[in-house]
Amino acid sequence: AVAAEIARAASSWGFFQLVNHGSDVAVLQRMTRAMHSFFDLPLETKLQAKRTEGNAMGYAHDELTKQSLDLKEVFDCGRVPHPELPDDHPDNRTIEGHNQWPPGQPEFRAAVMAYFAEVERCSFRLLEAFCEGLGMEQTALHHLFQGQHTGFLRLNYYPEQHPLAQQAQQQQRAGDEELLGVHHHTADAGFLTVLVQDDVPGLQVQAADGRWQLVQPIPGALTINVGDQCQVLSNDRFKAPLHRVLASRGRRRYSAPFFFNPRPDADIAPLPQACVAHHPPMYRPINWGDFRAKR
Repeated sequence: AVAAEIARAASSWGFFQLVNHGSDVAVLQRMTRAMHSFFDLPLETKLQAKRTEGNAMGYAHDELTKQSLDLKEVFDCGRVPHPELPDDHPDNRTIEGHNQWPPGQPEFRAAVMAYFAEVERCSFRLLEAFCEGLGMEQTALHHLFQGQHTGFLRLNYYPEQHPLAQQAQQQQRAGDEELLGVHHHTADAGFLTVLVQDDVPGLQVQAADGRWQLVQPIPGALTINVGDQCQVLSNDRFKAPLHRVLASRGRRRYSAPFFFNPRPDADIAPLPQACVAHHPPMYRPINWGDFRAKR
């Protein structure tokens, strides 16, 4: 019954909120406290974990979406293939780069990686529900992710006044009525996104009639959205929705999306179950590693 509800939501809005998900509340609360503490650090401390052109993991306060400045700060971290080795060891480098952490913040790293393991588990459970919703065995798509998935966790902070807000206003597109924390974009590149929001609404999804619908956070719920690879595998049955985030006004806002991405060697193509005579394959096969590198 739950899989059927998920399939209905994924084929209409492409967004839904998940309750009774079984995630450890204490782990989530610990991560949330660590996230708040990290973004409260002096800018010069956070910049010691700054992302670079060759490493997409770490801190940034100057990210662009659709070539427009987002009014937020972010911190990204990914799966560690060999936890017994240093983060910057060559064997721990993935297609996204390697994790880097602000100096002198061991609790931040411990709390974030504990939550990473929790949301990773939840994502595999959701994958099973999506498979059942497509009429497949629950583990039919595990091979696209197991062992070497390239999922990563992002911590978002939308301050009351971003240090680059004036620059963003000057760059704001003509016709945009809202100053945006994240500019509109179609779904995230991977299979699905598992999002934790605080109680400050800001996420908007575009309805079929073109209007922007605010996603009001349900306390304790995880917000799930369909990604590009899920749309490809389902041959457009499950829709990758257009969404955006409003800039904060008067209150800080925090969120933490986990982007559940395939293995770098995974080839993604419409599933045979999703292709019928009147609806042939809509996509050619996509190698995830190549797709992600170009994107």
